[in-house]
Amino acid sequence: MLLLRNRPEGMSFFDQSIQGFWRSFGVVFLLLPVALVSGLAEKQFYFSENLYHPEGFPDSAFWTSQLFGLGIDWVALPLILALLAVPIGISHRYVPFIVVRNWTSVLASIPYLITYLLFLLGIISPGIAVLLSFSCLVAVLWYRFLIARIALQATISLAIGVVVLDFLLTLVISQLVSMMWGA
Repeated sequence: MLLLRNRPEGMSFFDQSIQGFWRSFGVVFLLLPVALVSGLAEKQFYFSENLYHPEGFPDSAFWTSQLFGLGIDWVALPLILALLAVPIGISHRYVPFIVVRNWTSVLASIPYLITYLLFLLGIISPGIAVLLSFSCLVAVLWYRFLIARIALQATISLAIGVVVLDFLLTLVISQLVSMMWGA
């Protein structure tokens, strides 16, 4: 929460060692329930828009591609930044950034989880869910910017570049996942 309030002392609550770096990738298992709810909401969106009928939905292909996409999305940015760390001058802050990025993904996923649960429970309409999801995206992009700024000790332009790279990777991976299961 300190990082969300732009407070660099929040970095001290994370294990920024090499062991902490590798352990932080295990956070993906904490995100699996969010991915499940997100997938269920996505399916419900398709049904509510009459894009698929529930009986004709390709469940196994959908869930396989969702899981594959989560795994690829989870490692894509760390791998690309590992290759770019020296050229863009962040090699000394790469490990702390990835640790913090991974762990704060849990907090960043909570607004989406709430939105999708409200939609699945029928409390909000598809249109409101999309609007709330977009609002969540804006907030999460800001949070990611603060994390990049603090953890990388980066300039504004470099922090924006890292956040944009992360966002674009997620978009590309999402498109590939959709193509995998035939959306």
